[in-house]
Amino acid sequence: MLENILKILPDDISKEIVNINSSSGITEIRLRVGKKGVIVLSGTELHLSRVITLEDLLEILVNISKNSIYAIQNEINNGFVIVKGGHRIGICGEVVMQDGNIKNIKNISSMNIRVARQLLGCADKIMPYIIDGCRIKNTLIVSPPGCGKTTILRDAIRQISNGIRSLGFQGCNVGLVDERGEIASVCYGISNLDVGNRTDILSNIPKSRGIEMLVRSMGVSVIATDEIGASSDIEAIKYASLSGVNMIFTMHGASFFDILRKKDMKNLIDDGLFERVIILSSRKGPGTIETIQNVADLKKEGAM
Repeated sequence: MLENILKILPDDISKEIVNINSSSGITEIRLRVGKKGVIVLSGTELHLSRVITLEDLLEILVNISKNSIYAIQNEINNGFVIVKGGHRIGICGEVVMQDGNIKNIKNISSMNIRVARQLLGCADKIMPYIIDGCRIKNTLIVSPPGCGKTTILRDAIRQISNGIRSLGFQGCNVGLVDERGEIASVCYGISNLDVGNRTDILSNIPKSRGIEMLVRSMGVSVIATDEIGASSDIEAIKYASLSGVNMIFTMHGASFFDILRKKDMKNLIDDGLFERVIILSSRKGPGTIETIQNVADLKKEGAM
């Protein structure tokens, strides 16, 4: 899992990481100029033996870009680069603006390497509640940050795309808007994480524009994306629903009532656009399913 990361790191840092007994459990590698590197694994942190230098970070960029940093300039301007294996490298430094747009990030001061992991089957428990015969119920997966909603969304997309024999579901075309590259981790046009055989991916595009493009051009049955909430997202969701496309999205929140506090989202739910709301937490580890709620039942009970 770490092989593609180790190849881009300075040799001595790679060797030290390899010697960590729990290297398979590493989730992040944080490198800050002037401070010791930090390895995050299983909720704990380990410090590397030496201080990170600017030269270390520049060497990583050169290795990522295959000696042509200009080739990844757009990714740098977005604040992150996806490398082979789906690993995402976040970048911080001095931002250069021009006409309201990011022209460059120079004097890079830190990197956060997030190790891509896929848990096949982690959405198994929610699939019977999402699938209704041959269609997908419009579903919203809600959780605070770090509780596994993106991981579960990814696996749900994979299963919807491929089909689920045990539920008699044959699979369908899914359009994925992967704005930050975290769901499919596309690198050089290849998805590094499995999101299914019938999934079409738009990466590095605002969710609202991506949703509209998929509806207009790809003939998909389901659209999926991560962390909706902006007003532009809401308008795109309305557009998709009027086009007969089903939806599975995630958003931040700790409860159903957190959603209702957001006026635009409450209006979508009041209008019946979402049928299922799944609440996750990390109470028993990331991806703990707290509740699976039928929105129609909540309306009947007067809970809205």
